[in-house]
Formats: sequence, C-alpha cells, structure tokens
Amino acid sequence: MNNSQFDILDSQFNDDIFAQLSALDKLCVGADGWSAESFRSETQKDNGIVLYIMDDKRVIALLSGYTALGEADITSVAVHPDYRRKGLAQKLLKRFAELLPKDTESIFLEVRQSNEGAIALYKKFGFEELSVRRNFYADPRENAVVMQKKLI
Repeated sequence: MNNSQFDILDSQFNDDIFAQLSALDKLCVGADGWSAESFRSETQKDNGIVLYIMDDKRVIALLSGYTALGEADITSVAVHPDYRRKGLAQKLLKRFAELLPKDTESIFLEVRQSNEGAIALYKKFGFEELSVRRNFYADPRENAVVMQKKLI
C-alpha cells in the first residue's frame, strides 16, 4: 500500500463520518472511546481540531485535539488495526502540528502505559514522558503516561 494515496481530511464532516470516528475510536481505545456527538462537538469549537484519513469507504485513522493559551492537547489518536505501521499516525501528528497557532509552546497527550508502540511513535515524533496518571483509563483500568513535545 502506498501511503500517498491517503489524504488527511479536516473539514468534510457528516453524520456518517462522526459515527465512523466514534466506531474507530472505540475499536482502538475501548469503552473510553468518544461518542459521535463528542467528535461533532470538537469540530464545532473554534480551537478544536479533528483530522481523519479514509480508505475508499471508511475512516481508518483519526486524531482529535485542541489548542488553548499557548498549548495544544491531543485527545485521541486511533488507527484501524488493518492499517497500523503504515505511517498514518505520523501523517496525522505532522498535520496537527502544522495547524497549531504560531505561539503554541507545547503539545500534550496521554497514552495507555501498556501501549509501547504508541509511546515509541510519540518519542520518535519528539515527545518526552512527563508523568503517570494513575488509573486514568477505565476499561480496562490502566495508568496513562503523560507526554509533552516542546515547540518553543
């Protein structure tokens, strides 16, 4: 598969896309995944950013986040299991960083402590581990690693 065939979309949303975003998030995250309404709400905020990648028929990767007072927070990254390790999450992270206001000093995110692949990806992208949030995730119960990428 050639990654260049996938384009990141950040402005074409409809009810079906919101449902697909939610389904993918829940597939990857579990019960803590966002609802369709949560993704819709994020796209309606001035500071909200929702990006996704589709194959021919479905959403296969997503990233959501927001900006506030010189900081950015990535709230979800999900890639369908059939499309992992193909650079899609990296494409989304890069595009997210490009969309940030120029005065953004840092990007923050939380990731399951057991998700070694994602932690390695984030480190490759310049994130550093800051702390651990005990029992941050509910199903299954697990700690989150808080990570930060300094931009300025």
